[in-house]
Amino acid sequence: MKETSNIIYKIFFIITLPLLVFAFLYVNHQNNDINIVKKEYERIRNKEITGLVIEKKKDGNYPRASRYVFLKNYFKVIISNELYTKITVGDSISKSKNSDSIYFYLKNGNIEIEDYNQFNREKYIELKNRKR
Repeated sequence: MKETSNIIYKIFFIITLPLLVFAFLYVNHQNNDINIVKKEYERIRNKEITGLVIEKKKDGNYPRASRYVFLKNYFKVIISNELYTKITVGDSISKSKNSDSIYFYLKNGNIEIEDYNQFNREKYIELKNRKR
């Protein structure tokens, strides 16, 4: 019985350990490859978003839950917790191409601006500076 359990553990480690190492190396490469990061940054930067908010949703009732709105064209926009409390159905959203900022035109006349691509931009700049 003890021999079979030792064999099972050895086989488990022989199979699992290389898979975990490979997965770590793959994820590390994806996060640190400047071409992949640049492509993702430019993809979001060149995205154009416009529309009216038709629905608000959140993935739970805890502080880190994702909050997002659906536009009239059923496009989903992820937003900050602070902005989620300010936005109502009927507000307008606009993000032009070649811009990182997204504009929220509230029905009460206020305009909220959020940096929609901050994470990808900072990651790209960090990798770009690291390569120098």
